[in-house]
Amino acid sequence: MKKKIGFIIMIVISVFLLIMGLIEYNQVNSEKEAYGVVEATVNEIKVNGDRTIVGFEYYLNEKYYFSSVTTEENFEVGNKQKIYYLKNNPEICKVHLKNLFKTVIYLVSGGLLLILILIIYIKNLFIKLRINKLKKKGILIKANIQEVLVINKNRGKNPYKIRASYNNPKDGKVYIFISEEEVTDLKDLVSRKNIQSIDVYINPNNTQDYYVDLESIML
Repeated sequence: MKKKIGFIIMIVISVFLLIMGLIEYNQVNSEKEAYGVVEATVNEIKVNGDRTIVGFEYYLNEKYYFSSVTTEENFEVGNKQKIYYLKNNPEICKVHLKNLFKTVIYLVSGGLLLILILIIYIKNLFIKLRINKLKKKGILIKANIQEVLVINKNRGKNPYKIRASYNNPKDGKVYIFISEEEVTDLKDLVSRKNIQSIDVYINPNNTQDYYVDLESIML
């Protein structure tokens, strides 16, 4: 269940990043269409606390305009500077327009996360197909539980594995099987229910290809 929730959260984050990237992209394009560019002269500089207010003078459509911008950049009176004016209201101007930096960050991050989700999904799909094949065509045995391994409790997830053994009467060999990691406290489960054995599905053509069915002891 936790894996499914984590997978869903990753999808939501990926979609959110891609949507934000598209929003930023539309805003950049809208701003480029709404603003024109003109060469202006710095005619006034005022310092108000930690803010610098720069006044610009520019000639546009046979008319002079005066506008000011609050900025952290350094300007000197008399400097020439390309600025961006609002086409439907030339008295409003900006020193810089939005760039594609945020757009790229959002889209790349969302795209990479989406690729990662796809890789995880395909990997899990192949694992499920393999398990289903083993359950249908494999040999089912009851292996004796030897030990519950505590992998690393500090990670906070998937800390338990089961190690089981099976003495094959056909060849007299002892086979060892290790389960996949599991978040459920298998140590407590095995002890509390006094579970002695667990189902294992084995590929009849390859004993290294097996599946320890943890669900068989959780029912």
